Amino acid sequence: MSSKKSSSTGGRRIVFSRDATGLVREISIADAVVIVFSFIVGGGIMFLSVQSLAPHYFPGANLPLGYLLALFLWLPIALIYSILARAMPRNGGDYIYVSRILGPGYGFLASWGVWFMLMFTIGALTFQAVSFGSLFVMYYGLLTYNLGLLGWSIQLTDPFWGVIFGIFVVLFFGSILIASTKGSLWIMRFLFIIPLLGGIATIWILFTHSPMDMIWAWNNIFGWGQNQFGAYGDLFRLAYQNYWWLHAFRDSTTGLTNTIGIMLIAMFAFGGVYSITIVGGEVRDTKRTFYISMVLGLFFIAAFYIGLLYPLQANYGTFIHMYDFLTYSKDPFGLLVWSLPHLNAEWSWVPSGLGSLLPQDTLQYWIQYGLWLYAGKVPVPIPASIPLFAAPLAGLSWLGLFIIGSGALWLVNSVMPMLLSTSRYMFAWSFDRIIPTKISTINERTTTPMYAIGVSIVLACIGVVLSYWSAFQAIMNTVFLSVPAFILTIFAATRFKARRPDLAEQTYSPKIGKIPVLSVCGIIAIFTILPLMIAGIATFNLGSLLLIIVVYSIGAAIYLVMRRKNRKAGVDLEAIFKSIPPE
Repeated sequence: MSSKKSSSTGGRRIVFSRDATGLVREISIADAVVIVFSFIVGGGIMFLSVQSLAPHYFPGANLPLGYLLALFLWLPIALIYSILARAMPRNGGDYIYVSRILGPGYGFLASWGVWFMLMFTIGALTFQAVSFGSLFVMYYGLLTYNLGLLGWSIQLTDPFWGVIFGIFVVLFFGSILIASTKGSLWIMRFLFIIPLLGGIATIWILFTHSPMDMIWAWNNIFGWGQNQFGAYGDLFRLAYQNYWWLHAFRDSTTGLTNTIGIMLIAMFAFGGVYSITIVGGEVRDTKRTFYISMVLGLFFIAAFYIGLLYPLQANYGTFIHMYDFLTYSKDPFGLLVWSLPHLNAEWSWVPSGLGSLLPQDTLQYWIQYGLWLYAGKVPVPIPASIPLFAAPLAGLSWLGLFIIGSGALWLVNSVMPMLLSTSRYMFAWSFDRIIPTKISTINERTTTPMYAIGVSIVLACIGVVLSYWSAFQAIMNTVFLSVPAFILTIFAATRFKARRPDLAEQTYSPKIGKIPVLSVCGIIAIFTILPLMIAGIATFNLGSLLLIIVVYSIGAAIYLVMRRKNRKAGVDLEAIFKSIPPE
């Protein structure tokens, strides 16, 4: 048990789990940018953006406008996190800020909600990545005329494979994090460059093609059938037969409301901008890193998002709307599976005549062969995603395959920075004795918190399994868990000078005249976060409410039990939370 004196606490004893964290400051500015980009760019843009146009979410919404508005809502919040991170560059991020300004209970509960959200998010993203894998395998099979791969692409649409793949990815990247932080940073850099190039190629493809190109491109991949409009025309026919036009008219009247609602998805897509603050105790240059990676990084990420969404929705909005309507309007398989061009019940030729059919009708061949392998089970349609709509425009080519692969890598690459964040939350709690101190143990050889990472891996795997039922809804529900953290951090920023003048004087606290910049940003952020709260309430359901109650009740119980245990052990809790943890 360590103890020391501190003038900021009036000479009382401060009892952390030990005198130094044992972590190494090895995250450079470039690494911070990679962590923020990798954390953020993934499910929020690649699949949630277009899937959110489904009938039971935000149909008719203006996607690029919603994401642009979310950028300006996030800017003051990002600036608050940047200033607080520079003032208190320690692992734990908002947990440290809120607990030192407002109190330990507030700090723990706020970060507990974010931590829980990240566990679900890791599971949902890795689970959803297998849908990109299915599309990738299908595309590669068509490109190489590999019959077996086409059947596998159908089988990969089974949610079971999403669970298997998700658990494998979590275990793989988690093991790397335990082995070496420096090695993990190198892998994140590599996995960042590849999908970034793929994203740039996707933007170029979308901007250089027209809606007319989409008809030919889609049919060249998914089949021409025996009519001049092919699979593309079949999709329109089926949509109109199921009264899509009535939904489209209704959705056009609620477009503005749903654009506000889409900001909930966009806020999730931007939300990980604060991720670098959670590992603040391992950042080298604490004066510049947080501003560059979060504030400037936010603009570059927004440019990337809007560069994808503007040409996509401007040229293919109706088609995407129909695809979502047909895919997600009926449980469990939607209506789209019945739009196959001239699919009939004559199976006698399977599989002997497969090769000759491939050039004539790709989609019919693909589905029939897949159904044969799948023992007659109706396959789930490929989930809507940006690569699904962009890759056909590149033709049946390696570029199209690269676009699909880069979309999958954006999702997969988010796992490592998220596990990094969840483990550092646990490390900070353990260091302050809110959870058992064993969790903050550092492996002397690897200088990594192996127990914190290990627990994060196990819980993330549970998140993968829970995503089996609904990856989209899992993310939607857990978004609400992060809102209290934002609100409490914003409020803590406005009260920093008043509540903790000792820390404000010792740390970085910029002013405009005599007014603290944090207070100004906090007041602005209170109003900018209101649309998020309104959008959240508009989409609230009983499941979301129960989830919040259960999660925060568990967190409160953990905090109260550990506080009582520490007091019985004679730990000076008041002194702990009146000081910033040692480095």
